[in-house]
Amino acid sequence: MADTSNPGKQALIIGAVLGIAAAAYGGYFMSTSEVNMPATVVTGSGKADGLTVQADALRESVKMERLVKDCAPEGALINGKPRLAPIFFSTELWQITLDSAQKNTIIDIHDPKATNIHGDVPNSWFLSNGLADALGRSDGLSIDSDSDGFSNAEEFASETRPMDAASYPNLVGKAGVPKLEVVKVETARAFLMVENMFASDAKPETAGLRVYAKDSDTKPICKKTLKVGDSFGLTDKGPQTRFTVVGFEKKDFPDFTGAMSPENVVRIRDNETAAKDKEFVIRAGKSTSPKEKGTPNEKGRRISDTTATLRVTAGSALGKPEGTFKVALYDTFDVPGGISTGEKMSATLETIDASGSVNIRLDGAESPINVPKTAKK
Repeated sequence: MADTSNPGKQALIIGAVLGIAAAAYGGYFMSTSEVNMPATVVTGSGKADGLTVQADALRESVKMERLVKDCAPEGALINGKPRLAPIFFSTELWQITLDSAQKNTIIDIHDPKATNIHGDVPNSWFLSNGLADALGRSDGLSIDSDSDGFSNAEEFASETRPMDAASYPNLVGKAGVPKLEVVKVETARAFLMVENMFASDAKPETAGLRVYAKDSDTKPICKKTLKVGDSFGLTDKGPQTRFTVVGFEKKDFPDFTGAMSPENVVRIRDNETAAKDKEFVIRAGKSTSPKEKGTPNEKGRRISDTTATLRVTAGSALGKPEGTFKVALYDTFDVPGGISTGEKMSATLETIDASGSVNIRLDGAESPINVPKTAKK
């Protein structure tokens, strides 16, 4: 009795069935955004049972999960919009448009020789850093994939990890806008006066210093008797290191007749200014004539104390209390959450512009960096 089993014929039938099913599925997939898997049915006996198992395994391995996604800049147009679509079940071939002269260009994103979708940033950088979705977006470089305040482009330029919020560039780097902003600038003014308590022909050893919020006040906000070497602040609270008494000396001033006569003065140093006139002298008493105000003959000294409130916009201090801090003009400060390695980043507040922005200089830097004022929301 002849054997009716024909393995070759069965394999041919199975192959034809699988081929027809794949072709039908391919046509359906290209016409819809839904992922529907075709059923695979193989009939027969003997070896056909094993082929059925293999066919089912193959079916699972080629299951497509990629749907239409946004494309890179100047991407291929689908329904009038820049789009990206898989081609013939391939997860590697992407359809893009690089410029107006090239349409529907097909590239293999895993091919190192393929055209980069985002300019100078290799396709492989996106893939190796888990940014396949960003690779297929028109704003792939500008988005912040790990929410650390830095864009993918900034992370690429600094060779940090774009999917790790603990890995980020310097807040005040060599290029680009610093990750700092000026919240507000405040100027506190005061009037520094020396009591007239010593004779013109004697050299005093102490001076009674008074600090007033303004020169028309009668009640001082700070009152001290100091000798040479003593320091004080603008108020009785906080650090008492702003000013230091350098010494007592004599200086000629015009009297009411216009003749010059010597007076004792106190020389004081401003420890928190980079200005050339960080040392100045104060005559005893308050000026009574408006003509003396703002001149070398004025009694007392007007003091301006300017501070800037800064806020970090990226890094580990982003959104935390320490991320907003106040710095006095000419102060040196550490940028909180400056770099991901935890090292300190020190800078000096050099100038404050009329627009409200400030200029800071990093330690060892040749030129200052402008920190803009925050935009009003």
